[in-house]
Amino acid sequence: MSPVSPGTQVNPRHSGHAHLVVVHPPFATPLQPNERPPATAHDPGAARAAALSLSTVSAIRREYAPSRLEHPGSPTNREELDGVRAAVWGSTVKISDPALVEDGVLASALEDEFQAQRTKHPDARIVAVCERDFGASYTKILVAVPGIPDLMVEGFDELEITGDPRATLAAVGIDLDPLGEGYDISDEGFFDYEGVLHVLTGGALSVYTDEERFESAFDVDRSEEGEESICEVWFP
Repeated sequence: MSPVSPGTQVNPRHSGHAHLVVVHPPFATPLQPNERPPATAHDPGAARAAALSLSTVSAIRREYAPSRLEHPGSPTNREELDGVRAAVWGSTVKISDPALVEDGVLASALEDEFQAQRTKHPDARIVAVCERDFGASYTKILVAVPGIPDLMVEGFDELEITGDPRATLAAVGIDLDPLGEGYDISDEGFFDYEGVLHVLTGGALSVYTDEERFESAFDVDRSEEGEESICEVWFP
C-alpha cells in the first residue's frame, strides 16, 4: 500500500481517536465512578519511551513541551495523523495515537497493539479504546486484568460484550452493588462504558476543565504497520 501524500485531507465526515492505557503495579485504591483522580507529576522521558514502544511508531521527529491534558482533536490531514500524545503519571501510562483507530471491518491495529502490550507487561492492567465515525459510529474497548479473562466491548449501533464486566471490575476492587441501578452493566442493562473506563484506568481517560495533569506531544515517523493502518482506516 502506497504512503499517503503530505497535505492530503481527511474526509471531513470521518473522525476518530484511539487511546491505550497501561497501569503497572502496585495498584492504587480504585476510583469510584464520580471520583476525580489526583494530580500526579508527568514524566516526559518515560512518555517519550512509551510513544516509541508503539508498533505504529518508528521514530520521534519532533517533541513539544508538555501541556495540560486535553481531549485530542480528530485529525484533519495526513500530517496530523502523525501526532501522538503520551503521559506517564507514576505507574500509569496513557497514549493517544490515531494510527490505532479501527473501523470495525478489517483493521486490527488497536487489537494488535493491545496484545503486544499485554505480552510486554503481563502484570499490568491494560485498556485500549477507539471510537470511529465514518457515516456509522463504531466503538471498541479491550481490557486485560491479570488473573481473569479479557473483556471486549464492540459494536456500531449496539455494543456487544465478550467477557464479564462485573468480574473485571471486581478484580480491580470495585463492587457495583452499592452504586445503584444506573450501574447495571449486564448484557440486559445499561452499559456506562465511560464510567467503567474511568474506574479501570484510574481516571486516565477523563479530562477536566481545570485540568492539572500534563502530557507530552510528538510528531512521529511511522513504521510500516502504522502507515498501513493509516491508509486503511483514514484513506480507504
